[in-house]
Amino acid sequence: MIRSARIPSVLSRLCADNVIQTAVLVTGDGELLGSTSPTFVGADGKAESVEHLGTLVADIAVDYQRLGDEYAMLGSAANADSDAPTKKSHLQCLLLELDQGLVGVSSCMGSDVLIIGIATPDAPMGMIKARLETITEHVQEALSPLTETSYR
Repeated sequence: MIRSARIPSVLSRLCADNVIQTAVLVTGDGELLGSTSPTFVGADGKAESVEHLGTLVADIAVDYQRLGDEYAMLGSAANADSDAPTKKSHLQCLLLELDQGLVGVSSCMGSDVLIIGIATPDAPMGMIKARLETITEHVQEALSPLTETSYR
């Protein structure tokens, strides 16, 4: 299990060579669990709270997750098998390309946790995705004892 004091050091693995500038761990509700920095440089050059960014990006990611769930249900409704279980989708990685930079979001399976990486506009998307997925597996394993006991 990850101790709260270790979250910044775990997330700092994403920011090893400054391709990803800031990494954030939030719940699906946008509640900040940890970050590599308390602030990030906004589009206007001012220091912005990472907590606000985490809340905003989590809201966007949850909307995409709901859209995926609805799309999965449409596919299962097309099969018209009444005994089939309802399908759920899983947001693996979401990359948002913005004017001032890239935002990558990865979701931990089995828990309501998102990992967010803020990168430079010229950062390679493949590298961001690979790093997010790797750190997500690590966080997922660390959180698995919590999810296993909460569902029993």
